Amino acid sequence: MKISKLAVIVALAGLLATMNACSKGSEGAVLAKVNRTSITSAEFKKQLEDLSPQMQQSVAIDPKARKEFLEDLIGIEVVLQEAKRLGLDKEADYKKKQETLKKDMEKRIREESRNELFNTLLKKELLGKMTPPTDQEVKDYYLKNREEIKKATGKDLTLKQAEEKGLKNYVFQKKQRDAYLEYAKGLKAKAKIDIDEKALNETASSLSQPAPKDEQKK
Repeated sequence: MKISKLAVIVALAGLLATMNACSKGSEGAVLAKVNRTSITSAEFKKQLEDLSPQMQQSVAIDPKARKEFLEDLIGIEVVLQEAKRLGLDKEADYKKKQETLKKDMEKRIREESRNELFNTLLKKELLGKMTPPTDQEVKDYYLKNREEIKKATGKDLTLKQAEEKGLKNYVFQKKQRDAYLEYAKGLKAKAKIDIDEKALNETASSLSQPAPKDEQKK
């Protein structure tokens, strides 16, 4: 399957936001040199990962697509070099945006680290030890919550129909959530927790307030 140059360029649109200029110290064979900067096989593969699997395959098997992808990387590099030559990377507006991006990235890393730590503990201490519900457990849940299922789906489903709609998976997720809530409850009982009701209410009040005019214009 061939890939058009236009398709490669379109795929590279998102790449521009995250791509850094290739450096001399990158690993792998040097595929091209753009003035004093090298584009290596490692960098080529890294940027290729941002394409769809279909496009990746096309670049892998089609020499023309492969050359076009490299040409696009070269195009990005020469533009970046020209921007630096013109001193755009020294302008206050650019630096301000870079600082904002840096803070956003740091925040994203902190959030992802928290999520990873949270999920790792739950998987190790709790969820990883749980087994899917048995057929009898699913049936018991169905019989106990048949009216709730009817309200949610708008139909009085039979057990088989409910199972076809993923009832077993739902019961398992509920089982996991209930276990998590119980686990967290036990940890809360051991922790020293102080809640500022006033601050909480003020925060809630601010949520219902209209956004400042400056923010509304954005």
